[in-house]
Amino acid sequence: MSDWGKANNSPLNLLDSVQKEFYLPKKVLLHDTTLRDGEQFPGVEFTKEEKVRIGKALSDYGVHRIEIMPAVSKEDFEATSELNSMGLSAEIIGFCRSVESDVDKAAEAGCKSIVMEIITCPSVLKGVGWSFDEATDKFIRMSHYAKKKGLRVAAFFVAVTDAPFEFSERFIKKILKEADIDSIGIPDTFSKCLPNAIYHFVRNLKKWTDKPIEIHSHNAFSMGVANAISGVMAGAEVVHTCVNSLGEGAGNASLDAVAVNLKMMLGIDTGVKFEKTLELSKLVADLARVPVQANWPLTGDRVFTTESGILVDIITKMVKAGSALPPEFDIAAIIGQKRKIVVGKLSGSTSIKVKMKQLGLPEVADEKIGLILSRVKQESIKKHDVLNNDEFKLIVFDVTHSKKKTNT
Repeated sequence: MSDWGKANNSPLNLLDSVQKEFYLPKKVLLHDTTLRDGEQFPGVEFTKEEKVRIGKALSDYGVHRIEIMPAVSKEDFEATSELNSMGLSAEIIGFCRSVESDVDKAAEAGCKSIVMEIITCPSVLKGVGWSFDEATDKFIRMSHYAKKKGLRVAAFFVAVTDAPFEFSERFIKKILKEADIDSIGIPDTFSKCLPNAIYHFVRNLKKWTDKPIEIHSHNAFSMGVANAISGVMAGAEVVHTCVNSLGEGAGNASLDAVAVNLKMMLGIDTGVKFEKTLELSKLVADLARVPVQANWPLTGDRVFTTESGILVDIITKMVKAGSALPPEFDIAAIIGQKRKIVVGKLSGSTSIKVKMKQLGLPEVADEKIGLILSRVKQESIKKHDVLNNDEFKLIVFDVTHSKKKTNT
């Protein structure tokens, strides 16, 4: 585990009683699906040029695999072909339905590996009119077809976490026995699993096969990252992610959060360049036209901004006592963010002193600090927001240059 990881980690995570339940793989691959599942978020339609640009940025960030679906359109096919021709460090993975035309497109676009989906839930199969044997036989046939084209195949069991366990066990074991696959993809398609359920499902899969397990967790109930990390704790070797948690519905496990938590919580270094986190997030947000909310973990504009006077006072005292994290261990700096202190209704006297020092304003007596704080609170309430630097400077000037009236 890195020094900054240890410094940001809870000692509870390091207890023997916790760690004895880890079955961590030697290596974890990040498989990003922003260009496929990310584009399924309503209103997100990347152009060919934008997909190439995002693909290059993902590769530069250190993602190991980039998923795209070349059969979707002429532009997606061309984007896949161009990405495959660029010599990126990340492998370009084609996403396919269990049909020949999708497999053909992936091979023609230069992909060496595919993720091939098959519905694995009785209620969904009933809805589309397929029997158990029809679904499994369809996938088995297509897996051999893909292998004849020289493709590595990841079996992607759609809605498997909605299936009764006995059904999914029978389905997956038939695929393992009769299909020709290289790994098993487990999507929590409707995001209904607890992290502990994902953990135990992966542990069961490990009893059935020694093939790599890939976790694809959705985020409908904000469990995406937790389920991804839980899967790795149980031994999963690949995690599917999206930048900014884009994806169908509420999206997928967020790439940056997965990468940070793998290193910080589990000591698994995926090799990503954390300093590029904010840059990548902003690029995808701009091209997707889906802004990142201000309090979004890690990359939100205000997630490392503090207004609370109590917190500012505690942090200031920790710095003076030498018990605060050194700057090089600060997660904000590690991912390319900056910590800021703002003043508003919730500020305290320490906040005022710190803000004045940051702005290069001269020290004043505590009496003046109290007057400045009172004015800041009043103006913040009127504004329904914190004050910007110019508004704060104006208050400081007014208070420090005012003269008490005297009786004559």
